[in-house]
Amino acid sequence: MKFKRLPLLLALSVGSLFTFADEKDDSIEESFILGQELSSVSEGASRLNLSLHEIPATVEEISGDAIRYRRDQSVLKAITRSAGFIGAGNPGNGGTSVTARGFTGQDAVTKLYDGNQYFTLAGTNTFPFDTWGVERIEVLKGPASVMYGQGGVAGAINVVPKSPSDEFGLDLRLTAGENNERFLGAGVTGEIVETLNGRVDFSKSESDNWVNNGDSESEMLALALEWQPTDDVTFTLRHDEGDQSPMRYFGIPIVDGDFNEDWEELNFNAGDSRIQYQDEMTRLIADWNISKSLVFSTELFSLDSDRYWQTVETYFYDSENDLIQRWDPLIIRHELEQNGLRANLVIESSVAEMPLKTSVGFELTDISMNYTSNFNPTHPDRVDWGGDFDTVDPNNFDAGSWSDVTDSVAALDQVSDAEQMAIFVETQLKIVDNFALLAGLRLDTIETDYERLTYDDAGNRDTSVNNLLHQDIDPLMFRIGGVYDLNDDTAIYAQYSTGETHPNGGDILRVRSNFRESETVTIEQFETGIKQSLFNDRLTWSLALFDIIKKDLLIDDPDSSDPTDVVSIPEQTSQGVEASLHYALSNSLTGYTNIAIVDAERGTGTETIPTPYVPDTTFNTGVLYSPVEFIRIGADIQYVDERPYEDAPLPSYTLLDISLAWIINENTRLTMNVINITDELYASSDHWTGRQWSVGQPRTASLTLDLNF
Repeated sequence: MKFKRLPLLLALSVGSLFTFADEKDDSIEESFILGQELSSVSEGASRLNLSLHEIPATVEEISGDAIRYRRDQSVLKAITRSAGFIGAGNPGNGGTSVTARGFTGQDAVTKLYDGNQYFTLAGTNTFPFDTWGVERIEVLKGPASVMYGQGGVAGAINVVPKSPSDEFGLDLRLTAGENNERFLGAGVTGEIVETLNGRVDFSKSESDNWVNNGDSESEMLALALEWQPTDDVTFTLRHDEGDQSPMRYFGIPIVDGDFNEDWEELNFNAGDSRIQYQDEMTRLIADWNISKSLVFSTELFSLDSDRYWQTVETYFYDSENDLIQRWDPLIIRHELEQNGLRANLVIESSVAEMPLKTSVGFELTDISMNYTSNFNPTHPDRVDWGGDFDTVDPNNFDAGSWSDVTDSVAALDQVSDAEQMAIFVETQLKIVDNFALLAGLRLDTIETDYERLTYDDAGNRDTSVNNLLHQDIDPLMFRIGGVYDLNDDTAIYAQYSTGETHPNGGDILRVRSNFRESETVTIEQFETGIKQSLFNDRLTWSLALFDIIKKDLLIDDPDSSDPTDVVSIPEQTSQGVEASLHYALSNSLTGYTNIAIVDAERGTGTETIPTPYVPDTTFNTGVLYSPVEFIRIGADIQYVDERPYEDAPLPSYTLLDISLAWIINENTRLTMNVINITDELYASSDHWTGRQWSVGQPRTASLTLDLNF
């Protein structure tokens, strides 16, 4: 492990994520919140309305105000402020993949929106992505399968959107920055008629970014209506839309184990490449407080996702001729529909005078998928993996066209229908006033019908060939834990939990014939820790120790360009410690500090190696200081240790972001943000083939005007 920079970082650490306003105030000065209190209720970690103090697990909350003040515009960027979470996003996984507690990928950390999970396809998740309309993000550490089904070996993130209010509110943000960056955010809420409140949030972002041909843009729209016909019944209708055209950038090949700095601003993708993600979600939610001891909630939902890639994404350096070879000219399209129903009943009762809270519920989801590609193995005009490539001169670079690399065509490749049903129960039993047991159980039944289509020599679908595959899995997951209160402000806890993941890397929609009869990938975790809140919540800290083991997992085959090829790994383990501190020296000085130290290993069957891309140490610290009422100064530091990968590990890096805000009046704030002010050159991620690193965002300044009424 490498600790050379930690003394300096610890010396700079001053912490918190807190608010100290004694009463609600919508002004710019008072509504700014950075943090959490152990008394706050977590929706993502339990369905029992338990506080962070009562949950036998590590749970962190990041407020939407803190996220927006730092200008963490993506969910991925926001959650990397949490202990041990680092980004592993690239355009191939939707830009949302995470490394946490020794594991990487979409099935490592479950993505939730308002407490609900939606299924991934081919290791890709594209919603939610924007943070403008976010109330807070909850980060649950450790296996989340017992709460949300298969997957979630390292935890879950729950993105909680803003809710309608009966008080009028208007938020407006305008940002301009380097690389032709522009951002517009607007939100309005208020009472429409008596008992009916509404909310609209919209954002639009554009940038040319830091590499050639690297422009990006996105739009987000969130609509919400909340009708409360009685004090005990609430109906909510929500509709969310996202449209993203992210950077079409897959990094640059490394030379002698490091960046060639002459290529830092080059994007070797084809000039006419295209990536677009479109998501639409509609939800109807009903909450009924039947009595003081009985609460019922249900939700109907529909999520449609349409994702498209036309890229040339793999590059090798030909040192003999000083040229770049460009391989893997791909066309991929995901058309994914998810429709379902969830319901949950929370009951408060007692057993032998011991208070008992119980949650029981069920979940039904119907998912359909059309997967289009230019690499169906039977199509006559498929891509030639070994022959479709071109060369470009990095010293006189011309991005060229996708058709320069291949003349392959796309066709419908795979179709799938899956049905998922789950029943779940969670309970908390207070044995005595200062000791409670928490247990949970979940059973999922998932049936998948999958077919990879066959084409004849003329490129027409051959319906005489039946490639239909059927697969059933029935993952059963549980957890049991206990919380013991040493006093009103201090709790120690321990939990044991299990999880399961679909044998196809968490992807329930695609069935591989060689894994059709495979058992689910099993997960076990033990965690113990302590949480404490002191000085009227002006200081909170936590410490957690964990041990996770995952068996018989599948990963992308690093020796194959075909995205459908995988290899089996017998076992992967992770042990570590996480610590976090949130405190406020005064109302004008707050800060936070966290650290995670992880020992992660992968058993390949023939040897044990460090788990690829998992750093031994990660560290975050930040400070927010107001020397006078109308000035606010902020700084955040992030340290990520070396990330191992064969003989080409990704180097460690330290990023420093700063902000300077002028509070013009109670409704207006002008903020300058500088990301990576030291202009450190670092690799934000690696391509799945390895040795092709993406250049992380260099020093970038922006100016933001916030109006709040």
